[in-house]
Amino acid sequence: MFDAGKECGADANMAATWHAAEATFSPYGGFAFAKEYDIERKWREAHLYQTAPISTNLILAYIGQHVLGMPRSY
Repeated sequence: MFDAGKECGADANMAATWHAAEATFSPYGGFAFAKEYDIERKWREAHLYQTAPISTNLILAYIGQHVLGMPRSY
């Protein structure tokens, strides 16, 4: 998208946050849950938007409308 000159900031941020949280969490195994490392909190915050404060469907509807330029679905 970037090479094509299209707006890609929202897409890049969504993908980077999720993948960074997964990549950071995996190598630590069970120690990722230890409060001393502060990894679980960052992983939880990256995944929080899948369930709260609104549903995934509302998030997808927002992305569709405001990022992808699709018509409002609700």
